[in-house]
Amino acid sequence: MPTAKDAMERLVGRMETLDGLYRRGIVTGNLLQKQIKSLLSSRDARSVFKEYIQSDKKAIKILSRIEDPTGWRELFSKNRDQRETVFYAALENIMETDTDRKERILHMLQLACLPFYSGFLPLDARKKKVASEVKPSRVSVLD
Repeated sequence: MPTAKDAMERLVGRMETLDGLYRRGIVTGNLLQKQIKSLLSSRDARSVFKEYIQSDKKAIKILSRIEDPTGWRELFSKNRDQRETVFYAALENIMETDTDRKERILHMLQLACLPFYSGFLPLDARKKKVASEVKPSRVSVLD
């Protein structure tokens, strides 16, 4: 597993390339969404997420809810497709800022860990349970 510092440096390099293409108008719309998803779904992003953000996940959630309770309720009332549209629009807004690339990456990862966005990127390395199609009966023949 790469160290978080090395992973962040590689992510910043990738973000620099993507940022240049975005600012020149070469990468926009769906292509930008795919590139951001690829960047934030990488092994490096998961390493950075685990090191810098995962432990603060609950605090990020609470702070977000306190800062914008109306927006929080609105997002939870939307369906998955609408939330995904809002998610990528928010990521694009982060791309447009002039902040440091490292800060933008961290802000994107913080946004991705909110409950209504958490299913869009595979940041959590936990294995998900696979639902079995046929569940064995728990009733004994002797019952």
